[in-house]
Amino acid sequence: MMKSLSILLMGLCCLSGLAWAAPESGSQDTGQADWSEDRILDRVIVPSAEQPQGEVQLLQRRDQLVLQTLLSSRILKRVVAAIDGKEQRNWPETRVGYLASMRYRDELFRATEESWQAFRLRRDRNQEQQTLAIEFILGPDKSMIALSLPTLAGSYGRLQLIDKQPIKNWRVNGDYVRENMIEIIADSFQLDKRAAEERLLEKATEVQGTN
Repeated sequence: MMKSLSILLMGLCCLSGLAWAAPESGSQDTGQADWSEDRILDRVIVPSAEQPQGEVQLLQRRDQLVLQTLLSSRILKRVVAAIDGKEQRNWPETRVGYLASMRYRDELFRATEESWQAFRLRRDRNQEQQTLAIEFILGPDKSMIALSLPTLAGSYGRLQLIDKQPIKNWRVNGDYVRENMIEIIADSFQLDKRAAEERLLEKATEVQGTN
């Protein structure tokens, strides 16, 4: 069932112009796509409402489907270390996508250091949270990962992105981006892999219907 859903998801998106394939992994993109008209399709507090450290949001960005993680935490390095641990478990050396995962983890740690430096130099000394935005992007002509320093407003569960300063954007193989989106959805929304893939298919269909 998982395999057939994956085939269906890829076929649907190719037919609608949302092709999952991308150029070779590692090529640098010139910048993040305009996010000013992002439409939130789904969202959840992570890792839990009892111990919130941020949100995972499924977004429509024109003809792109985006899985965005907005982190706002006093313990950002520990949160990122937890993400790194999940990546290592989900993407062992034997799995296709291992090298893409290694690149992602390396860039994630570099971005965390940039977040820490920005936090140290902050003007508002009452600000206690460090922030980081992580985007997995599937679109008609590219698949990307984008990291940035966000300016956030609102409370957990209703976080709003006011602005962001790009740190790193790069193109990645579409299979890794799609499969990791499923992994993150499963973990964040507490779904099994089949339900997570169905959720991604549902949102891809929703994006298709508006383009």
